[in-house]
Amino acid sequence: MTEAKLAQQLAYLEQEALYMVFIDLWKAYDAMDCGRCLEILEEYGVGPNMLRLISYFWDNAELVCRASGYYGVPFKAHRGVTQGGPFSPRIFNVMVDAIVREWLRQMLGAEAAAEGYGDFVKVFLALFYADDAIIAHRDPAWLQESLNVLIELFERVGLRTNTSKTKAMICVPGKIRTCLTTSVYNRTRGCLENAEDGSYRVECDKCGQSLKEGSLASHLETQHGVYRSRVINQEFLVDRPAVVYEAHASAEARTKYFCPVPECEGWASTKWNLRRHFQMRHPKDLVDIPGEGVYPPCLTCGMQTSPLASGHERTAMCKEGGLRILQRKAAVDSALALQQRFTAYDEELANVEVFQYLGRLLAHDDNNSQSVRSNLKKARGCWARISRVLRAENASSRVCAMFYKATVQAVLLFGSETWNLTPTAMKRLEGFHIWAAYRMARVNKPRRSPTNKWTYPSLEDVLDEVGMHTIAEYIAVRRQTIMAFIVNWPIFSFCVAGERRRGTSPRQFWWEQSMNLDVARAAADSELGFEQDPVELT
Repeated sequence: MTEAKLAQQLAYLEQEALYMVFIDLWKAYDAMDCGRCLEILEEYGVGPNMLRLISYFWDNAELVCRASGYYGVPFKAHRGVTQGGPFSPRIFNVMVDAIVREWLRQMLGAEAAAEGYGDFVKVFLALFYADDAIIAHRDPAWLQESLNVLIELFERVGLRTNTSKTKAMICVPGKIRTCLTTSVYNRTRGCLENAEDGSYRVECDKCGQSLKEGSLASHLETQHGVYRSRVINQEFLVDRPAVVYEAHASAEARTKYFCPVPECEGWASTKWNLRRHFQMRHPKDLVDIPGEGVYPPCLTCGMQTSPLASGHERTAMCKEGGLRILQRKAAVDSALALQQRFTAYDEELANVEVFQYLGRLLAHDDNNSQSVRSNLKKARGCWARISRVLRAENASSRVCAMFYKATVQAVLLFGSETWNLTPTAMKRLEGFHIWAAYRMARVNKPRRSPTNKWTYPSLEDVLDEVGMHTIAEYIAVRRQTIMAFIVNWPIFSFCVAGERRRGTSPRQFWWEQSMNLDVARAAADSELGFEQDPVELT
């Protein structure tokens, strides 16, 4: 799961979409072909005595169905492995390993099958855990082809892909800044709508409450459990030819030119500024200015420039415009990527925005808010159940804390080592943690005075009584543990060596919150840290 998060965040840094497919096998342990499995085990070097023992067990084992206390007629199973034994998962994993290596050989070559896929890890991901798998790539065509090959290889050993549970997810690089939409731009020009206090207000489509526009996303998350990702300005997604608009000077002031694009409230004081306005606000269109005509757009920045002008390509404005075009293209490609679809057995797979893999929620925009809220909900339920037992047994504060850390906190912080914890998310986790500490304490408890006013003891005294630390310290320990494990992974080295590109929303990644980034970058710069000793963690 950690590697999946790193692959997603590396694509985020490079402003590219990452296409993921979560594969689920139909009745994997029950449908495996025993004959093909024995052949694979023999190729892996299993001796003849062990092969005969396994074959004898499979051939002579009899199964009986039980329902409502009644038993059916015994029968022999010629497929699958017994569940519940320690040997069956190992046999199954050996078979999956053989399939994956053959798959890598066909898609990447013999070297990748034998030694791993090396630098290809930047754009490719393959994770297999028992019968659950993730394959990902930045090229959707390559991913679809590799998915078809993998499905065929699984079928050779009797394993069929369950299309109803196999899902696709397109991970997009968050919000890439582009120019404002026409409605927002007009509001910034003074044309405010529904705003008595100067702020634009919208109505929640769930409860009808009137809110400030910037508060709608938080309101939907906290009050309705709805998570909506930010989308790009839809005006950029329309593929159309350029439109030439004819500009006119204002009748009141000959030096004032209004934008001729319908619904746009922009204006410029000079002809050059009007062409600059079109470059920034309407990059797909051209303007016909009286006395100038239609100047051709610059191939680098897109601004209409006079053919007689020289040296425009060397100006800082042109270079800045070229970077802006690349930034806009990355945002458009990211939005169009969400329209991609994948198929298995000619059946279209469902696209999801959040998927629970190995118990952890993975969001397509790498937003951990839903994971935090999900864990909080589960932790509250776990505390409600265990607190009844602790109260009935009249357990001491320290004993209650031991049970809390072993059960409730394990649920609360599951997967937290790879969360990007914002101050808001940390407050939510810390709030539950302190609330539980108050409930376990005997001496340092909130008390109400005769004047009906609550007094709260200091957090240090409460935590010291129950023998616990702050939630931030527990998360730091988890992060240090996982960091020591992944610090020399190639994909992690690519992540810490990467730099944010222009237009990427500012954010802090989880590894930046838990280690000295300068030390990590130094290790990554030296051959990407592949052969370096583990860096010193802080």
